[in-house]
Amino acid sequence: MCAQLTRLNKWLLCLLLAGITSTAHALKSDVEAPVQIEADSAVFDKMAGTATYEGNVSIKQGTLEILATRIEINAPNNEIVSIFAIGVPVSLKQKMDNGKLASGKAREMHYLVKEKRLILDGDAELLQDQDRFTSNHIEYLTGTGQLQAGGKGKSGRVSAVFYPTNKAAE
Repeated sequence: MCAQLTRLNKWLLCLLLAGITSTAHALKSDVEAPVQIEADSAVFDKMAGTATYEGNVSIKQGTLEILATRIEINAPNNEIVSIFAIGVPVSLKQKMDNGKLASGKAREMHYLVKEKRLILDGDAELLQDQDRFTSNHIEYLTGTGQLQAGGKGKSGRVSAVFYPTNKAAE
């Protein structure tokens, strides 16, 4: 299970960084910080390679914080294949090395590890500082930075608000 927690740390950082459009990165010290998980209940099945945390799930590592109703980890042979989180909403936040706060939320977050694909469903929102990206459905490839949004659910609309960092000469 320790190997799962180490891989979970990497996933959590990828999850947060996935929706952020800036070149800022999570605090380097967060990766070295201990992972603290609290929940109302936890079920581990080593033979099946699964772990489920349920009820007021809180995961903290350094400045990273994730809150969910339920988190399921599928890790046969101690290799994480997928992580699924649900909540009202699932929320996450982390301080970036540029000092800005990054955050996100959705009703469901699903991360497919081998594909490096993060899927956010249900009132999904990703923020860094004032920049904001929202849609009912967002898919992000963490390895390439490709993003696809909209087209699912009752509202496939996408909204993005970006504040330019380059200012016109005065």
